[in-house]
This record gives sequence, C-alpha cells and structure tokens, in this order.
Amino acid sequence: MFFLFCSGCTLFKTTPDRTRLFDIGFRGTQSAMSSVDSAKICLILGSFPDYLDGSPIITKIGEHELKNNPRYRWAKPLSETILYIVKRSILQSFSKVYVYEFPKDTMDKIDFTLCLDVDGLEICEVTQRIIFKGTWTFLDAKQRNITHAPFEFCESFDDFSDRYGEIVAKVEQVIHHLGDAIVKEMDLIFLKRITGNNP
Repeated sequence: MFFLFCSGCTLFKTTPDRTRLFDIGFRGTQSAMSSVDSAKICLILGSFPDYLDGSPIITKIGEHELKNNPRYRWAKPLSETILYIVKRSILQSFSKVYVYEFPKDTMDKIDFTLCLDVDGLEICEVTQRIIFKGTWTFLDAKQRNITHAPFEFCESFDDFSDRYGEIVAKVEQVIHHLGDAIVKEMDLIFLKRITGNNP
C-alpha cells in the first residue's frame, strides 16, 4: 500500500512553467511645438490582423510560413499596447488634449478622430528584420479627411538564437516610431490651424 501511494505521487509531479512573458512599455517623448486647448480626440484601431492579437509571439520562418512560439508570450495583447503607446505619445506631447479610446471610453463631442489600421507586424527570422506597417487617418469633427498616411517602420536584430528580449525591444521601437510620426504630423496640423494657414 505504501509503495502504491508513493508511486502515485510521482504521476502528479508538476512540471515547471518555462513560459517567458514580455511586456512593452512607454518611453517619454518631447513636447510638441503647438498647443490646442481642450481638443478631444477619439482613438480607434480600425483593423488589426487576428494572428497578432494572440498571446504567443509569432515569427516568420519562410516566405509564406509563420511560427507560433507558445513558450514566448506577450504579457498584454499587441493591439492594446499599440493604442496605449500612441495615446501616451499624444498626451505627453499635447498637454491640453484629451484622448478617448473607442469604444471603451465614454466620449462627449469629438474634435478629431485618429484611426489606426495595422496591416502587419512581421518578425522575420530569416532576414532578422522587424517590419511594422499600415495606415493612419486623422479626421475632423465632421469625419472629413485631414491626413491619410501609410506607415512602414523597420528595425534589425542580431542572431535570432533565443534573443527574444532583443526582439521585443525592437518591436517596442517600431511602435514608438509610429507614435512619434503621428505626433509630428499632428503638430503640423495644429500649427496650421492656430496660424490660420489651414487650407
């Protein structure tokens, strides 16, 4: 009886969890030149590839093949991370601007809408490059197009061998590149409106 009990214990021995979680944070940006009083911006993620919004980090291993890496996971969905970084970039750059995320935030009258459409975030093992691309659109209160711009940001990483920390840092960089580009363009738009040079 004692032997059976002991052998049974080994059957239920827990295996250690070797999952590694990676998070992407926000780094500060410089303030913009212009200042718009109490402008309210609705931030929308228009489209986002389904395969990117899961927990596992997805890498590209061939021309048409993607690999799921269940041991290496995002701590927070990439879609949320992208919205968070862009929102924080805007808020830090324009101190008197309010940013609402649609649909989770309640919104009053909106002055502008910023819509992000992500086509892909490709982590390629073969070329050792990260490519983040899509489009962003800035609309006025009447949903008229102010700016519609494609974006594509690239970063390279060193030898792929289990360097997910470096890869995540590069993914963080390309998302910050987007936030910086949007802030720069919004600054120009706001300056034109303040000075009356808006067509």
